[in-house]
Amino acid sequence: MQTQEDLPFNMKGHDKVNDLKKYWNGLISRHRKLDTEIKEGYDHYRPDQYIKSLKLNKLHLKQEIEIVRNEVGDLLNIISKP
Repeated sequence: MQTQEDLPFNMKGHDKVNDLKKYWNGLISRHRKLDTEIKEGYDHYRPDQYIKSLKLNKLHLKQEIEIVRNEVGDLLNIISKP
């Protein structure tokens, strides 16, 4: 599992939250593209191994999205404390 130190950001506070949101949005975009590729793979009768690989990539992205979502939530809680 990734930690804050593993993420590609060296900033604190609001800048880090904004960068994590941008990174999260990029992950979401890649996740949606994989949805399309998987559907096209089924539509064009691609080999099962090819579709399996796409699904595995999608799963990894979903896990990373959740890590970033939690990181943003934690940072927002820290920032909002008086």
